[in-house]
Amino acid sequence: MRVLNRAKDIVTPEQVEKARSVDLLDYIKRSEPNNIKPSAPGEYRLIDHDSLKISKGKFHWFSRGIGGINAIDFLVKVRGFEFKAAVRELAGEDFSQSVGKRAPPNVPKRESSNTKDLAPFFELPRANNHNDDVIKYLQGRGIKESVIIACIEANLLYQAKAYRKPLYHIENGEKKPIYDDVDGTKKHRHESVKGGCIFVGYDNQQNPKFACERATDSDFKKDIFGSSKEFAFCMPPTENDSHSKTAYERLYVFEGAVDCLSHASITQISGTDWNGYRLSLGGVSSLALNAFLENNPQITSVYLCFDNDKPGKAVTARISNEIITNEKYDHISLYSVPPPVGNDYNNTLEFIQEKLKEKKIQAEKVVSNDSPRSQTGKKRADTVL
Repeated sequence: MRVLNRAKDIVTPEQVEKARSVDLLDYIKRSEPNNIKPSAPGEYRLIDHDSLKISKGKFHWFSRGIGGINAIDFLVKVRGFEFKAAVRELAGEDFSQSVGKRAPPNVPKRESSNTKDLAPFFELPRANNHNDDVIKYLQGRGIKESVIIACIEANLLYQAKAYRKPLYHIENGEKKPIYDDVDGTKKHRHESVKGGCIFVGYDNQQNPKFACERATDSDFKKDIFGSSKEFAFCMPPTENDSHSKTAYERLYVFEGAVDCLSHASITQISGTDWNGYRLSLGGVSSLALNAFLENNPQITSVYLCFDNDKPGKAVTARISNEIITNEKYDHISLYSVPPPVGNDYNNTLEFIQEKLKEKKIQAEKVVSNDSPRSQTGKKRADTVL
């Protein structure tokens, strides 16, 4: 008969208090030393989740909209630990085995071909047999169909296959599954998730090295595990742009892929001379920009098109300083071009599309009022009067 170790299934108040006293930054530096980097004075970011910021013992994961105030929150919300396991880890039961020896928990690994060490792997999500939801979603955000189709045909964009996501809830600080009672038995409840937009980035040999997913029915978005930030989503000059030599000497830089597509749509609608490469940083890291400039020495003009908010202005100032102070980029002219309307370039595009719609409605009213039937009706009315 198997004897259960009940002691391993409980944590004491003393252990919880000890776990809460562990400094988050100190824990990550000791347990994941190769997965953290400074991003500003007193601020750090994770390499595997660049949008997660750590500062003053707290963290905020911008791409997921979640945060926490201690290391327990980090292990539960980010690394997927059960509450008790997180407490035991931080209180010292498992910590001595993990320091400097393991990668972040709950992260899939695959054995590399050159070494017995486990290495992160990157795989694109499975593609759906159509892109209908992606096209409908992006058109709903004002993006022109021609821009969407061009990205799909260039293998920069596709719709992921739908999947079933297990549902959980937090109870007493623990992550617990949600069940349905079926025929007297409990079955784990799942949520059907539509395949989202997959934006793909390639290396110099045109091998996919990066992908980010954006849901078509919610605000959910994430980078696919194993993605290399330096090879982020990038749109080449469009077919119309390619006739101009300067198109291949210009680079427009955005925080997200949707803004790249929005900028291309505005260019088509307005006929503005905004031709060139459009690079998404996938956040605010300059990894992708540095890699692109390194691999494209013909670039002579860089346009920073970041969001019109406090973080956007901060990243504009930081990257501007990085380029200006680097002698390698002395040949580059730098421009700050925040969105003229709204917080980002998608807001600007939606504003333009709304104005075009209003203009079309007004034009239809004018045509309707000037139609022969309307004129005839007007003459008859005049006769009666």
